[in-house]
Amino acid sequence: MQAVHCIIPARIGSSRFPGKPLFKLCGREMILRTMDRAKKANCFASIVCATDDDSIADLVKQAGYEAFKTGPAATGSDRVAFAAKQLGLDLVVNLQGDEPVVDLDLLRNVSKTLAQYPEAWVSACSPLNSEDASLETVVKVLVSNEGFALDFRRNIPAVEVPKWQEHRGIYAYSLKCREEFSSLPQSSREVAESLEQLRILGKTPIRMVKTLTPSFSVDVLSDAEKVEALIRSSSEYDEF
Repeated sequence: MQAVHCIIPARIGSSRFPGKPLFKLCGREMILRTMDRAKKANCFASIVCATDDDSIADLVKQAGYEAFKTGPAATGSDRVAFAAKQLGLDLVVNLQGDEPVVDLDLLRNVSKTLAQYPEAWVSACSPLNSEDASLETVVKVLVSNEGFALDFRRNIPAVEVPKWQEHRGIYAYSLKCREEFSSLPQSSREVAESLEQLRILGKTPIRMVKTLTPSFSVDVLSDAEKVEALIRSSSEYDEF
């Protein structure tokens, strides 16, 4: 089976949480905890942080991980596409840098699915908690019976909540799929909703990997407090 690599995009200038990759969760920076999880999944031929920030790159290298400097990028997938091309990588999982406690089995399943279906994008979803359905920070995905994404939205009507899943911050794609993505202009919906996958929706299939494990990504500071409590509660998240 062809090797699958992991690239973790990280930028310092998050509008909702400035400096997020360097925020310490129980004493260890978020970007390092995310890279720790990718390493612990033991399913990637290499793990690289793609960043435009020297402080992030230096931290990652000091921790024994690989960092690749990029210039400005419109989206995380654009940053990953640039880094992967320069590094000569084909199959790549794009793990968002704000996933410090991402489920290991989910990473393994996304990696395996990409290797099996390199002609499609691969992403992930989990059941949508009704309490989170009204939150714009929680992205929703409508999935077909065949397991492909039909639409992504931040806001959905309350009556439609049972039809939707929660989208997870993982993308996986081949060199060919990334080049197609990068060749397209940003769509108006992509920009309006700040959802990069909308650029490719309807042009390339997006195969969804389902998991029952809830999401604990960090979008705002209050999310970090919840993740810290989770880290303290289990040795599962001990750093390397």
